[in-house]
Amino acid sequence: MKIDLHTHSNHSDGSLTPAELITAAAHAGIDVLALTDHDSVAGIEDATHSARAHALQAPHTLTIVPGVEISAAWRSQGIHVLGLWIDPASAQLNAQLKSQAQRRHVRMRSLCARLTEMGLPGATLLATVEAHPGLPTRAHLAAAMVAAGHVKDNEAAFVKYLGRGKTAALANQWPALAEVVSWITGAGGVASLAHPLRYKLSAGARRQLITDFQIAGGLGVEVVTGGHAAAQIDTCAQLAMQFGLAGSVGSDFHHPHVSWNPLGRLAKLPIGVTPIWQKFL
Repeated sequence: MKIDLHTHSNHSDGSLTPAELITAAAHAGIDVLALTDHDSVAGIEDATHSARAHALQAPHTLTIVPGVEISAAWRSQGIHVLGLWIDPASAQLNAQLKSQAQRRHVRMRSLCARLTEMGLPGATLLATVEAHPGLPTRAHLAAAMVAAGHVKDNEAAFVKYLGRGKTAALANQWPALAEVVSWITGAGGVASLAHPLRYKLSAGARRQLITDFQIAGGLGVEVVTGGHAAAQIDTCAQLAMQFGLAGSVGSDFHHPHVSWNPLGRLAKLPIGVTPIWQKFL
């Protein structure tokens, strides 16, 4: 069974609509797909309907896992938590995600104001970002800076301006990790720590992060994700087994033109790691 539990649509910083994402996933032979947009469940209904429509036209069945990727804070570090098998109609969750959306809009306006102070056309960049249909992210701002010729590529935008500790970066104002985990569990979902090796933490701090995450009610960790080498997968597998957490697999897919990170092309979950989907599929 081909499983991908971490993908994005244009409701956050992906480039495909939910329907286009479902078509691409079906062509890739994916059996189970989670749509996990940043701080948004707006695309789940369209994704579910598209999967049902596809099933009527083709023998291949694509199961949609309703999900979300929520930004949280731990020791001033930004952390991403995947909520899988959530109830996207949860009133409490939607109220909290509305607050997250407001934080994102305020943050984007502040980022662009800082860029204005640095001599860049912040107001124009803000207008470009806000013209996007999804929630504003730094990735949108980086793309706007590239399109306007201020930097050569998205990576340069983060290295020079937007990355942590850089000239236009802002202090983390996301809700606490434990609070975010409670939103997910309150919506009937399973909380999984996204891409644990991507955070700039020492090995000891990473273990403390996972400890705190588990105490808060987190049940899983993303063991296999897009771009992971075999050694990184092994490290994440060891963390999952050490803490008794289930393991997840997800491409963190955003764009079809990123050849090194296609939908569903993932290594298998290492032996000894309990699949996070075991009780659901």
